[in-house]
Amino acid sequence: MRLSYAALTACLMAGCSAEIPVGETPRLSLATPPCAADTGRYDAGPLELNLKAAALGSAADMSELLPPAVKFIEGWHLTSAEGDFGGLSGLEIMPTGDLLAVSDKGYFFTFDPDGKKRPTLMPLYDAVGKSLVGKTKGDAEGLALKDGVAFVSFEREHRILAYPLKACGVAARGLLFAGSPEKLLGTKLRANDGAEALDMTTDGRIRAGYETVIDGRAPLVTFNPDGTAAPPVEFIAVDPDFKLVGADDGFFLFRAYDREAGNRNIIRGPNIEFKLAPPLNVDNFEGIAVQPLETGITRIHLISDDNFSARQRTLLYVFEVTN
Repeated sequence: MRLSYAALTACLMAGCSAEIPVGETPRLSLATPPCAADTGRYDAGPLELNLKAAALGSAADMSELLPPAVKFIEGWHLTSAEGDFGGLSGLEIMPTGDLLAVSDKGYFFTFDPDGKKRPTLMPLYDAVGKSLVGKTKGDAEGLALKDGVAFVSFEREHRILAYPLKACGVAARGLLFAGSPEKLLGTKLRANDGAEALDMTTDGRIRAGYETVIDGRAPLVTFNPDGTAAPPVEFIAVDPDFKLVGADDGFFLFRAYDREAGNRNIIRGPNIEFKLAPPLNVDNFEGIAVQPLETGITRIHLISDDNFSARQRTLLYVFEVTN
């Protein structure tokens, strides 16, 4: 089923409460929101999470490598005995101030930076209530929030699903919003070159940034409210060896890795660009969430994907950029 976020928003505003039986293909109307009847089947279990302070680097290294307008605020190394924790990529800030992330193993992850609420893991489901947990169907990468709906982009099976979290909570099911834009791009997307980045345009439409590089540039595809790809394709310049992996509110996150140079990231925004690389304490950062503050300062959250590897870490960093 293809779902327009305009229709979803109308449903949320109308306070829809009808339910969709398990096993049936949902048909959208204001009387049938995409919420499951048997919410007891769905679980957003509390997660036992260990937090350890993580420094970006020495004062001397940060002073040398970060622009004067960029300040490192704090960082954490996140670990858990739960085997399904990790692989975090897309990142957003919820209206409550909690962080919402998606895992490339098929989970939502919530985290309260103030420590007042317990972190949770919530499996991603498809439109008929089937779990997407696993890399084949659940390789979630990008995340954008709009009017209580979480839009999640996937690699391997290139698509964007819409999850009405505000209306359905833990029982939210993913309804197809958009498929692969390969026809518009004029190229075949490899399994691991999909929509790593999701954000919104200034007119409120969903936009996907693809990891694939075409002539030294990454494509940005804007989707209309009905999920159709809207020409023309935008392109953003990508430094050699880097790929686009995240976007939010005018900021873009790029990533590169090789054995000799290690992990490197570039954060590019309005009138600012900075790089994270050794000797700074960096890892495989793939998620970015941007929060403009009333003071005029822009707060940036970055999260890294540990790829479920003992050689990598889940790091959560907070920066502030002075305009």
